[in-house]
Amino acid sequence: MLKKLLSVLLVLGVATAPLLSAAEYQTALGKASDRKPVVLFCYGANYDKVSEEVREKFVKKREIMRYARGAVFVEVPIYQLPNEKEQREYKKVMGDAGLPGGIWSYPCLAVVDGSGTLRGVVQGADQMKDAETAGKYLERIIDDYIEQEKLLKKARGTKGKRQISFLAEAADMKDVRMPANPLGEGVQTGLGSLATNATGMLEVGQKMQTMSLEAAHKYVRSVIADGYYSRRQRQEIMAAYSGHVRRNGGSAARLRAIYTEMRNIDPTSIYGAYAEGAIERWVVPMEKSAAAQPASAAGSAGGKGKGNTAMGSSEKSGN
Repeated sequence: MLKKLLSVLLVLGVATAPLLSAAEYQTALGKASDRKPVVLFCYGANYDKVSEEVREKFVKKREIMRYARGAVFVEVPIYQLPNEKEQREYKKVMGDAGLPGGIWSYPCLAVVDGSGTLRGVVQGADQMKDAETAGKYLERIIDDYIEQEKLLKKARGTKGKRQISFLAEAADMKDVRMPANPLGEGVQTGLGSLATNATGMLEVGQKMQTMSLEAAHKYVRSVIADGYYSRRQRQEIMAAYSGHVRRNGGSAARLRAIYTEMRNIDPTSIYGAYAEGAIERWVVPMEKSAAAQPASAAGSAGGKGKGNTAMGSSEKSGN
């Protein structure tokens, strides 16, 4: 029952919460540093029984504090149609500020930096089911936040390819989000232009739709060569390429090369795990099928025309 209730508690009350004057939240932001973010415990106050139960276990019994890594901790009550007293309570905590963008359910634990930018959030039934589970997610976010801040500090202290390298490494931190302007307002990062999510994969995939396998191969290599992309971005590009090859009858050898490169870029990421699984799911059956065919049939099998070979030595991971 708790899971079901948590999964449907969207932040409907936030829009109706009044935006009043600076208080505890602004004080907390002033205490934040590159090693100490702010953690907001956002909960439905005075009407949401699930939130109240979680607040009792996580906050009042201090079960979550052992995972907070010394971060500045702020409780944020979210009211539905707040009366005057509730408006004052909200004002005491949040002042003029609304919740950071990116929070879609509560109770939740939101990690923000000194500017109030959301850098990570523990939310939803699975992540917030108990203090230990939520705490482990919170620890990972805070640890990655501290590491990312170190990388961004290094990036701001250098230029050129070295700066881009630090930025790309920061963008690849798994459990924390990059700030919108890591080098300062209006300063270009030099990173590749593809979004660090499925948008980048769709962009590449759409452009390859009418290409032959050989043309797609050249396109993918040129895309990667034209910009400095993070590991995740390069894995997204390879994921789009693998889909194009599968849909157009590419060989097992080519698919194995693509998935191997995709996995080796970052074996620990979700794309790395997918690539490992894809070798077993797609490539191995193709190889077994080809091996079972007579030699004459096998020679003519495997796809549409030219460009049906493996990616070659120029396509090793990291190029």
